[in-house]
Order: sequence, then C-alpha cells, then structure tokens
Amino acid sequence: MMRHPSLFAPKLALSHNRLSPVEKMGRNEQCWCRSGKKFKYCHLVREALEPVNAFEQEQRMFQELREGYCSLPKTDSCSSKISKAHTIQRKGGLAAISENNHVLTVKPRMKDMILTGGNPQPRRIGLKDASVFPGFCSKHDSELFKPIEGKSLDLDAQSAFLFSYRAIAYERYAKEAEGRFNIIMREDVDRGQPFWKQSAMQSLLYDVSIGIELGKSDMNRVKVSFDDILLSDSFEGFHYCAIRFDRIIPVVACCAFHPEFDLDGTRLQRLGQDTVELDAVTLTVTVFEGASIAIFGWAGPDKGPARLLSESLLSIDNDRKADALIRLLFIHSDNIFLKPSWWDALNDKQKTALNNMTRGGTTMRERSAAEYKDISLDLVEAEVLETVTE
Repeated sequence: MMRHPSLFAPKLALSHNRLSPVEKMGRNEQCWCRSGKKFKYCHLVREALEPVNAFEQEQRMFQELREGYCSLPKTDSCSSKISKAHTIQRKGGLAAISENNHVLTVKPRMKDMILTGGNPQPRRIGLKDASVFPGFCSKHDSELFKPIEGKSLDLDAQSAFLFSYRAIAYERYAKEAEGRFNIIMREDVDRGQPFWKQSAMQSLLYDVSIGIELGKSDMNRVKVSFDDILLSDSFEGFHYCAIRFDRIIPVVACCAFHPEFDLDGTRLQRLGQDTVELDAVTLTVTVFEGASIAIFGWAGPDKGPARLLSESLLSIDNDRKADALIRLLFIHSDNIFLKPSWWDALNDKQKTALNNMTRGGTTMRERSAAEYKDISLDLVEAEVLETVTE
C-alpha cells in the first residue's frame, strides 16, 4: 500500500511567518501584532491598560461556544431555533455510563488549570450539558438523526454515515469557535503587561492561530465531502468500520481527527504541513441495547490512513481492543465522557498516562507513537461480538 504523501512533505516553517514585535513604531503604522489595527489603537498604550480577568475571558469563550448555526447545506428549510444538540445521545450513551445523572469530562476549566498548576483532572458534568453544541436547527437535528436515536441500531452504512456527519459538524464548529476565541484573546490577553510579556503572549497566540486556520480550512474541506454524500442520497465514497462489544465500556465519545499513527505506532500521516491534504476519520463510541459500539467513518479514498487505523484496531487481540480504543480517544479528542466510578478505580499510573494523552498534540506535549501501542495499560474488560467494514 502506498504511503501517504504527507510523510514526504516538508513541515510548515513558522520562522518566516512569525511576529516581529516592535516596542516603538509610528502611531499610524499597522501594529506589529498583525491585528489589522493601527499601532495607536492597539499596542501603543497596552502596558498601561487594566489587566484582563482570566475568568471573564473564560466566560467570553463560553459565549463564543453558544453562538450556533445549522450545519446542513442548503438550509432554506431550517427552523428558527438552533438546537442545543448532543453529539452523544443523552438518553443513550451518556445515560448508560452516568452516575447520579453525571459523567466526567476531560475539558478543563480555567479554575482547574490554575488550581492544579496546569495538570487538571477529569471533572463532573451533568448530562444536560455533556457533549452539546449548537450545530443544527431543531428541525434538522430531530429529522436527520432520527434513524440513530432509537433503542436499537443496525451497523449499516446509513447509521455509520449519520454518526460521522454529526462528528464532522461538531469538529468544524469547534474549530471555528476556537478561531473566534483566539482573536478575542489576542485583543486583550496582554493588557497591563510589560512589552517582553506582550511579545511572548502575542507570538504564541499568533503561532496557534496558524494551526487553527489550517485546521478550519481542512475541516471545511472534509465537511464539503460529507455534504456531497448527504445530498447525493447515496453512500458512494463513504467508508466505515463498525464494532459492537459484548458489554458497556465506561467511555463514550464523538470526534473527528487526522490519524497520525496507527495502533502499532506506525506513522500514517505527517501533520504540521500545508502542501498535502490530510485524511480525516470520525470516531463515535456510544451504547445501544446494553452494549458499546464504536464506528469509524471517512469520506474519500478507501485505502488510506483512516482504513489503516481501523485495521490496526481490528488486528489487536479481541480482549484488548477496548483498551486500544480508549487510548485512541484520550489521544485525539476532548469530547469524551467517562463513567465516574471507573475513573476513580484506576491507579495513579493509569490516570497519569491517560491525562498525558489528553495533552498530546498541543503546545504542551507532542504525541508519541509509544502511547498508541501501550499495551501495559489494562483499562477495561470487554470483547468484540460483531464487526462490519465497508
């Protein structure tokens, strides 16, 4: 099988595009932070301004996350209300792993980051707030996903596509909200700070913004592919691998990502380059009829990184597939939710390893091939009952 062309593409060089902070410049010159504003309206007196409140900024981020729209193409028939849609069924997968109507989320709050010195632990969240995003109008959220909202599920192309479509819509929405919040941060995060700190903060946020824009562009491209399949009323060009376990595993999730390594630790694609289009895969883990299912889905070429990733999972011993799946989710998504008593029962080594995985692929920590194939982590007992691939 041909190796993905991104493996031979040069990494994106940030050095030629980095900010060049200038402490003193003409009042009417474009500010060095590339905000598009004149220096006099931007960083001229930034040091003298009242510093921002981190918790107020967090609330602004939450406000950005509440600004929604309907993700369907050609939305002339949308209802006026944007739904607070669950990416994972509240009465299905979330309820199946909940305790006292709560699950755990790995998404940290600002307070958690501060109190733990940047090492937050999973925290409790109510079912009504877990996994929600305003990505569909109430009409289309109800109509489009009706086939996968029942008590039972066939592992067929229609079901797999609907799970994948929702995951793609969520990831595109999350990337756009992240971009909006990055702009907000750059506007005032360094207020009241000396110039050297302004330079460091703005440079970091600008570098992050480049990655965000690449991610937005790529996810928009993938979303168009899924839209074309949806509008064609055919599943041609859509591929999936669906797995049904023999019991409920204590994790549910809905995400889309670029497979970087397979579960043997073999590199599938090289991220951080902008000359070759990357392959994306969706992964949904939820519960039907007292058993967990996992569905990988992707649009485009069949024999690429997405297929290789799913095949690497299928090649793992039957009683270790659930462990590998959980590792993969912690590595690639923050839209995962945990059964509280399961997490509490893990030992310190297990918790540390999983917490580290959630920070992989960020400015804090590079992803490691070893994490994908870490068979030392015994996380859950489960076996596979059914597998469907197309």
